[in-house]
Amino acid sequence: MPSQESGEDIIGFYTTRLVRASNEDEAIQRACDNVKAQWATGIYASSNKGAIPALSLEWAKRTSFLDVFFFRATGHCFYVADKNAA
Repeated sequence: MPSQESGEDIIGFYTTRLVRASNEDEAIQRACDNVKAQWATGIYASSNKGAIPALSLEWAKRTSFLDVFFFRATGHCFYVADKNAA
């Protein structure tokens, strides 16, 4: 999918999800399932011209009960290839 700003192909994205789970492995699975569902049937489905994204976790952390009230579990920050990478 080309970037609207530069026209370069987007190669990935960052996103954050807040999920309720009994352990970290379950939390990772729930977060990934949520993102995949958005790309398969949600708001991004019409833009997705390829396969469902391959996902990898950068980090996870435990949050407090109050975080639920201030967190929005939507959106992505897309990025293009780094031209300076060797």
